[in-house]
Amino acid sequence: METEFITITEYCINYHIDPSFMVSLEESDIVSFPVVEKEKVILTDQLAELDKYVHLHYDLQINIEGIDAIRHLLQRVHDMQEEIKELQNELHLHK
Repeated sequence: METEFITITEYCINYHIDPSFMVSLEESDIVSFPVVEKEKVILTDQLAELDKYVHLHYDLQINIEGIDAIRHLLQRVHDMQEEIKELQNELHLHK
């Protein structure tokens, strides 16, 4: 199965995104872009996450540091929700 992707250049042109924003995301370890044929690409399974960051930055005027903080907090909420589900399942087993 071949991995589908779009180059960062294509993405930036199609969605009117400043390429420096993409560089900042990668330099901040928010996302990682693999290299295919000497060009950095966005894997299709990264697009939804990347779209969130673009929205936060361009529509809500949130800087890279803010995006990183939001990403971290959302991951913590997700982890806690998973832990709650596990605890609820354990509780149901002991009833």
